[in-house]
Formats: sequence, structure tokens, C-alpha cells
Amino acid sequence: MVEQKNVQTLRAVLQAFNSNDMEALTKGLHPDVKYVIRGRSQVSGTFTGLEEMAKALQRVRDLTGDTMRVEPEVLLSGGDHVILYARLTASRPDGRQFDSYEAVVFRFRGGKLAEGDSIPADQYAFDEFYED
Repeated sequence: MVEQKNVQTLRAVLQAFNSNDMEALTKGLHPDVKYVIRGRSQVSGTFTGLEEMAKALQRVRDLTGDTMRVEPEVLLSGGDHVILYARLTASRPDGRQFDSYEAVVFRFRGGKLAEGDSIPADQYAFDEFYED
């Protein structure tokens, strides 16, 4: 089933992110991937293409000293879409901690992650965590 393959691809992408394996992560992404990180923080924006996506994720990794983890709680799939509800945890070098939830709506094309739109449960806490 297409839905099951998309969930497996997303799980592999998340595992690669959590282990900081950007090469494995990009294997699950469509070349024209578009990802939205909502908010007003220094990591927020719309990122298009593999290069922009890799830079955005690396920025998150750098700011958190490689501590950002995404732990799936719920995955729902239908057709080309997968909805993820996950716990995000991270810390900053100055001691700030982040422990919250996020929903992400993904769309797949040709078995690859083509679009993602993240929706933090607490946008204010997310933005504050990434403030300089």
C-alpha cells in the first residue's frame, strides 16, 4: 500500500534526523521538497529544494547542539498524505530547554516527502526557544 510506504519513508527520515544522518534523510525527500516551519524565530520560514531543506535542518541541529529529537506519537495516513503528531525535545547551549508537541502535515510524491507544514502546539514557546 502507498500509505504504508509513505509512513515507512517518514519514519526513516525522522530516524535519520534524530541520528544527524543528513545523507540518509535527504534520500527520503523529493528533489523539489517544500517545508514550512511556522513562526517568527530564526529557524522559521519556507524552504524549497534539497539544499535549502538541508541548510534549515542543519541550522536547527547547530542551534540545539544536536539535541533536537522528534519522537512520533501518532501517524495517520491517507493517500499521499501523512499527519504526524510528535513530541519535540531539545536544549540550547545556554541551558534553555524545549519539550513540546507539534503536528506536521506531509504530502508525498513518488514515494518521497514532497511537502511538510509544521504546526507547533505552543508557537510562542517554540519562537522563544530559538530567540538569540
